[in-house]
Amino acid sequence: MFRTLTLTAAAACFVLASAGARAGAPEPAQRLDHLFSQTHTLKAHFSETVKNANAATVKQSSGTLAVSKPGLFRWDYTKPYRQLIVADGSKLWLYDPGLQQVTVRNERHALAAGPAALLAGTGKVEDQFVVSDAGEHDGLHWIRLKPRSAQSDYSSMQVGLDKNGELSQLVLESKLDQTTRIVFTDVERNVKLDAGLFKFSPPKGADVVHQGSGSGD
Repeated sequence: MFRTLTLTAAAACFVLASAGARAGAPEPAQRLDHLFSQTHTLKAHFSETVKNANAATVKQSSGTLAVSKPGLFRWDYTKPYRQLIVADGSKLWLYDPGLQQVTVRNERHALAAGPAALLAGTGKVEDQFVVSDAGEHDGLHWIRLKPRSAQSDYSSMQVGLDKNGELSQLVLESKLDQTTRIVFTDVERNVKLDAGLFKFSPPKGADVVHQGSGSGD
């Protein structure tokens, strides 16, 4: 469960600050390109709610995130318990202090399917998604992203922008009818971030598990 949820978070994190703008891109893709192309770093607080197919809440969590293009991010769960994801540009580290376990994967292979490649600079919004306008509700303007790849874990995503065009929410619909809603607060873009945020060394005594292509298994 932890790996599924954390990779959902990781994929969402990559969406936050994606590849450069495409000249002449139609609305609403142009709106996203405009936001993403001007985002080089980002930090924020988040709250995440996961609901199953029956709309019952199965997980609530919160924490902080930091993103730096290209390919660096830190997704730090602080409640209800600590869990951490760090992408350092080559490896994706998932650390569960409760289990004293670190899972390490090749970043490119672990996150290539779906939105992950956007921040890494290997694709543009319209290369990865069919983009459409989802209208306005809950005080936000929504843009729907439907993955072009059949390998994506998501059937669709929706990006909620506030009246100033800033990122406010992200909703991910999985192929198993699970919904993940991430609400962002205290969002700051293009601020200086400590490089140490995107470095990770397994704690002494932690069990290190290598997974995926290029990770040694």
